[in-house]
Amino acid sequence: MLLIDLIYLSQKSLRSNILRSILTSLGIIIGVSSVITMISIGSGAREEVEKLIDRFGSNNLILRSQSSSSRGVSMGSNSINTLTLSDMENLKNELPAIKAIAPQVSLSTQILANNNNWLSSVTGTNNEYFELGNWSFETGRKFEEDELLSGKRVAIIGKTVQKNLFEENNPIDEIIRINKVPFTVIGILEAKGGTAWRDLDDTIVVPLKAAKQRLVGKKFPGDQIRSMTINVSSSDLLSKTEKDIDTVMRKLHKISANGNPDFVVRNFAQFLNARQESSKVMSILLATVAGISLIVGGIGIMNIMLVTVTERTKEIGVCMSVGAKKKDILYQFLIESLMISLIGGGIGIILGIGVVYGVSEYFNWKMKLDYISILLSFGFSSSIGIIFGFYPARKASNLNPIDALRYE
Repeated sequence: MLLIDLIYLSQKSLRSNILRSILTSLGIIIGVSSVITMISIGSGAREEVEKLIDRFGSNNLILRSQSSSSRGVSMGSNSINTLTLSDMENLKNELPAIKAIAPQVSLSTQILANNNNWLSSVTGTNNEYFELGNWSFETGRKFEEDELLSGKRVAIIGKTVQKNLFEENNPIDEIIRINKVPFTVIGILEAKGGTAWRDLDDTIVVPLKAAKQRLVGKKFPGDQIRSMTINVSSSDLLSKTEKDIDTVMRKLHKISANGNPDFVVRNFAQFLNARQESSKVMSILLATVAGISLIVGGIGIMNIMLVTVTERTKEIGVCMSVGAKKKDILYQFLIESLMISLIGGGIGIILGIGVVYGVSEYFNWKMKLDYISILLSFGFSSSIGIIFGFYPARKASNLNPIDALRYE
């Protein structure tokens, strides 16, 4: 028999039991749609982590004061400021892998301007802060050298601050009051968006000296600072530089190798990569569960096809008696099995794409449709149809024509 004839007979048989065919392919539908959805969740999570690394800057380490303790009782984070500008200079001089350092002091306070008020985060730092944090300017400029040295009261604001204080108006050269101290706006940062824990655009940046003299002088006397962002020249040197910073800081603060440090070094990229890996592992586990449902769907196909062979035993005998060969019977039932899995795979792909776009749109989840997952799941579902349909097809082709004709 010709292939086109076998396909015609197969689809005719499936149409005669359309409800059973749909129910048979249900496992494949669920499996394929689940694989696409789970892999899309994983791809979206990885993309979000990459965006976060870009937002916060790559090859960066965060050095900050560690919580202090009194008589064995923890005083909480930032209870004492142990870092100084002198520490920063020593690190730059002793560790050639350090490309740049941005010292920081910060506070959260009420901002007044244009008859509006807004609670925002204020950071005192230098111009390195913008490069290390991958900040770009929408308009305006960075700090000038004399503004940094003299502690001039100038400020650079984020988009959220602009929106809440000035709406759509241009705030350049306007006055904002930070803790009742007037600062002149000289720049607006481009929007970065937010994370799960913070709106990155809700920020104000002022010169470090101005912040220490006018805003946080009592909290950070002398050359004390809260933290510093350290940029390493190469990602390959991050781990080594992290250890070197620990060694140098222990020496500067006279802390033994086994003593509790009064500082902490954080590798933000490692944290994000760990989050990425956990998302990846979770996606693999979920995709594995979805893959198991595909196998369960394949078993369902095999069971139904075995029932079909039993029901059509007499029909098989008639076909053989009029000249159908074993391979014709084998191919016919194999094509039926394959068609069930292909139909299920097609519906599963449509359903999976619909779930991805629907969840992304209405629940604002970060999901990215992975087209490779579509090809893989469709190919896997096709293989399931062939693998699990082979045994029933082979059983049908091996029937004895005489016994088949006598079957009631």
